[in-house]
Amino acid sequence: MSSIKEVSLRRATVADAEAIAAVRVEAWQTTYRDMIPDTYLDQMRVEDSFLHWKQILQALPAAGDRVCVYVAESEGHIIGFASGMLLPEAKFGMQAELTAIYLRPAWQRSGIGRRMVQKVARTLQAQGAESLLVWVISGNAIARNFYEELGGVLLHEQAFSWDGMDLKEVGYGWRDLSVLMASVNAMPTSSSVH
Repeated sequence: MSSIKEVSLRRATVADAEAIAAVRVEAWQTTYRDMIPDTYLDQMRVEDSFLHWKQILQALPAAGDRVCVYVAESEGHIIGFASGMLLPEAKFGMQAELTAIYLRPAWQRSGIGRRMVQKVARTLQAQGAESLLVWVISGNAIARNFYEELGGVLLHEQAFSWDGMDLKEVGYGWRDLSVLMASVNAMPTSSSVH
């Protein structure tokens, strides 16, 4: 983890699109080695992800709190982000979904990811969600352990296609968001997150 201690969480704005894209690309290129072909990871570009995130962030005001994106920031630099949404209809009994969560590798295992999950879950809970779903590539043992430590229950495993690649993913869920909140609050954190 970085030696910088102060981290703040705030809602993302359109101006954050490039930084969010950079975090996503860096996280994919380090996290998904040996799960996704190196040729795909090596060809990932911030510019491609930037346009995607710019569109998402531009659409946020119309979505209200049904969709949310938060960034983790330290000394003016975005070090991570998380997003979530209420589902139009329940999947596996879950009413909302954690759609993305990424941290720069130097900041992983510092407690920031747990706080970002909690921030997204609280926002969606305030919109009426009582449950939360998240999908993860099945070979990503670190992420799977993270969700299990937070009390996530394995719900489903399935094949899916991403940019022409055949992959497997697993879905974890919390049927009661208060269980997730209690898990986050019970774990020690090693950085100062506001």
